[in-house]
Amino acid sequence: MLFGLPWFAIVAIVAVGGGLIYAYKEKELEMEEKRMGSARELKELRQIVHNLKSRVETLEAASAERRSSPSDDTKSPLGEIEIEEEFKDTSEHTGTTSNIKNNLRN
Repeated sequence: MLFGLPWFAIVAIVAVGGGLIYAYKEKELEMEEKRMGSARELKELRQIVHNLKSRVETLEAASAERRSSPSDDTKSPLGEIEIEEEFKDTSEHTGTTSNIKNNLRN
């Protein structure tokens, strides 16, 4: 007998105490994992923001270069887009319809 208690009572008290300590440590580790996870996510988000800032700066530099460089005024603004050919096709059709209308009026 220890402290006036039978051995099986002491075993139960030690088991309950050990369980409480184990639960406390488990909860502590869980909180640390959350903290580390949020720090990892924060680092990833900072990296993404940094990449986006560098992209924006690159695009701003490219657009400023385009504005400052002398460009051909005869060049169609649709030249960089694939719809330039479609634009020419529709202008040809509108010209022929106006010619037909003029011929019918005469």
